[in-house]
Amino acid sequence: MEPSESQSVIPKMDSALLSILLVSSIGVLGGQLVSPALPILMQSLDIPEQQIGLVMSVFFFSALVSIPVIGVLADVYGRRKLTLLGLILFGVSGTSIAFVDSFLHLLILRTLQGIGFASLSPLAVTILGDLYKGAMGSTVQGIRGSFHGMAVLSIPPVAGFLADLSWNYPFLLYSLSLPAAILVFLTLPETYAPESSHSNPAILSTFRNYWSSIRYELIKPHLRILFGWHLVGSLLKSTVITFLPIFIVFSLGHSAFIAGAVLSFRGLVRIFSSPLAGFLVSYVPKSFAVPFTLSLAAISIALIPFYNSLLFIFFLVAIFGIADSLFIPILNDAVASSTTSKHRGGVVGAVNTSKPLGKVIGPILFGLILAYYGFTILFISAAILCFVYIFMSYLPTKTSYLSPF
Repeated sequence: MEPSESQSVIPKMDSALLSILLVSSIGVLGGQLVSPALPILMQSLDIPEQQIGLVMSVFFFSALVSIPVIGVLADVYGRRKLTLLGLILFGVSGTSIAFVDSFLHLLILRTLQGIGFASLSPLAVTILGDLYKGAMGSTVQGIRGSFHGMAVLSIPPVAGFLADLSWNYPFLLYSLSLPAAILVFLTLPETYAPESSHSNPAILSTFRNYWSSIRYELIKPHLRILFGWHLVGSLLKSTVITFLPIFIVFSLGHSAFIAGAVLSFRGLVRIFSSPLAGFLVSYVPKSFAVPFTLSLAAISIALIPFYNSLLFIFFLVAIFGIADSLFIPILNDAVASSTTSKHRGGVVGAVNTSKPLGKVIGPILFGLILAYYGFTILFISAAILCFVYIFMSYLPTKTSYLSPF
């Protein structure tokens, strides 16, 4: 299904859009649900602080490896069935974590869950790219961010409350993926009908043919630039999701419930700010909006360790939430609109490997910084990394920077 070009900014809300927004929101739980439980998890399973980041890293590493394969499969066999399989694997493996009693088993299940995640958020971006074009594309990616905000608003406080009761209770919430799979099965249509693969049933041959047709798109300079923007943004977000709750609990002396409430406040502002991405790019060039919003997010993170006031932490998290909720939809729309439906799954999958890559590197890198240098250096170094990339993105030629937008 390839819609005609439209200059409209406001999409019509229908069952297909609602279904894919639900899928994408379930994917958000991969990190947001676990984050408030990390301090309690450290204590309950006696995990050193330099290893706690593995709970996030193994999840996103398996997603990193799986996303390109899932993207190719979506282009070869269609989006819908892979989305359903991803929801089921994500839910079953995540819920099973509640019934293990060792860190190793937890990491194994998180690895499986990351494979399921690879079929959720990245394919949601792909499907929305199938359905919406122009400024409406940025708007609908922003609405997706708004639904993420609802998940971020509601899940972390509940997860924090449950973690205060027992470390494994929050993982039971992953069972929400299973009724979501039923709803998607009933309401989500196939948005892209690939050329029939029955004439060539050999899977390896199919993949070789697909690779021959897509490889020239993947080496285009603008995709490398988009990859870098997503990677840096992901590193910054991993700092917030993984280490802000630990900072709030161990440095400020608050409970896991309060840490979850702080993270959920980011979701509250995201609900209202994400849909404005389409309006923003209607008035401001993307080449300005992207570095500006990333800079704003970096500044808010750098200021966290200098204030012990919980109220000011809420304020900084709100600033970060607004910046991030505008930064991500604009980039997602740029990626989805940079190719055709025939290759959209593969291209979106390839570029989106930057997100789990950042979330693999981030917890390990910043976990080491935390262990040796403390929270202040951790948050400041994350911000400096963002500014370095913004500076470097202008170095080769200005046209290479502007080309993705």
